[in-house]
Amino acid sequence: MAARAFPSRIRLHREDGLTPHEHQASFRIAYAEPNYPAEARAQRIEGTVILDAVIDKEGIIQKLEVREGHPILAESALQCVRDWVYRPTKLNGRPVEVVTEIEVRFALPDDCAELPERQ
Repeated sequence: MAARAFPSRIRLHREDGLTPHEHQASFRIAYAEPNYPAEARAQRIEGTVILDAVIDKEGIIQKLEVREGHPILAESALQCVRDWVYRPTKLNGRPVEVVTEIEVRFALPDDCAELPERQ
């Protein structure tokens, strides 16, 4: 009987046992919140940016692309998420690459004047 090939990459889907959002919450170990773009704040733009990502076996993001979201918010989401780090994902005890989506939500506080500009 031939040995089965072990996958080196897995894709997380919403229908799987561990959703992309749950993976993010349980495996992300280093991250920062994105800067809210001044132009978006001035125009009162809110929304979610969805990024397609490939996370390598060490938990480092290797590929990141915008799937959807407002262009003004998308650049801030990309800049921020590029530096996130994840605990390596393992399948049967072996580290694997993960293809997933990352959602970055932008919401203004009720009183936008109180939101400080971050540099």
